Amino acid sequence: MSARDYQELSTELPLLVGRKCFVTLAANSVKLHIDQNKKSGAFLWIDPPWQFGRDGEIIESSASCPHQEEEDYEQRFRAWCSRFEAANDSMIQRIEASPDGSLWIHLRDRFAFFVPKEFIPDDPPSWYDHWYLQRGEPNKRTTDSSGAAPLRV
Repeated sequence: MSARDYQELSTELPLLVGRKCFVTLAANSVKLHIDQNKKSGAFLWIDPPWQFGRDGEIIESSASCPHQEEEDYEQRFRAWCSRFEAANDSMIQRIEASPDGSLWIHLRDRFAFFVPKEFIPDDPPSWYDHWYLQRGEPNKRTTDSSGAAPLRV
């Protein structure tokens, strides 16, 4: 459960504040690359359910992602992805994580991702994480053009 990630990683989430992030989409999952838009390195992965919005208004969500078996899927998926372009090259302004697994990621220009809490009464604990933080490769990091120190998660 993401609540488990909260217990294990909540002290590291503040290290993401002020860092650049790049939004990529894999079906209805989100990958926020930290510092650089590359396959390796640190990232925050978000699986459904989640919402993406601005100023409190939902723009898209994991539920609004077109299904791959729908007619005109490629065109519909590209259109869906285009709704995230304004936040693609952004900066993490604030992160709010709760012990119940809920997560708010506030980006520059008032964009945000929200992952709701996972707790369902009487459900057994799950191995599944709706979000997790992947640490980067510390020996491959350098300072960015602003001279900021590399992310150390």
